[in-house]
Amino acid sequence: MSVIAGRKNYEAPLILLHWLMALLIFGLYAVGLSIDLFDKPLRPPIVNLHAIFGLLLLSLILPRILWRVTHPKPAYPASMGRMFQRAAAAGHGVLYLLMIAVPLVGIPTFLWRGAPLNFGLFQVSSPFEGNRDVAHQFGEVHELLAHALIAVAVGHVLIALYHQFVLRDNIIARMKP
Repeated sequence: MSVIAGRKNYEAPLILLHWLMALLIFGLYAVGLSIDLFDKPLRPPIVNLHAIFGLLLLSLILPRILWRVTHPKPAYPASMGRMFQRAAAAGHGVLYLLMIAVPLVGIPTFLWRGAPLNFGLFQVSSPFEGNRDVAHQFGEVHELLAHALIAVAVGHVLIALYHQFVLRDNIIARMKP
């Protein structure tokens, strides 16, 4: 990815994708953690919505990656050394990898439940007969990856806040609309 020295922030479509995906990630995580708190009859539709929004998240990652690859990114602050720039790139790489891995593992988790995915106007049947053990195993991996995604995302937020309020290099302005 090339860098344009004069550009101070990302372009509007990428900023929109960033914040929309952040809301989806934290919202899906909260719902995933709280499913067992709902009454049993409410759980299947909530799990169904969780799966649909997870698919939405997965569908947004490809355009986001394509935009990042085909459009120059703003320059890092002059005070940010090469090692920290590489660490930032690695951190973003891990975020992108987890944003792909979590929903990809969520798909077989849902499918092995044996229930159809209900989009309201139509349903997509599972190709598998329900198998709670297999669904549970995939679910454990899905949950572990989701915890990792949230940990990295929270780290991302904390580092951005550190840049903003301790280093005062205004790096948050890069993602402001």
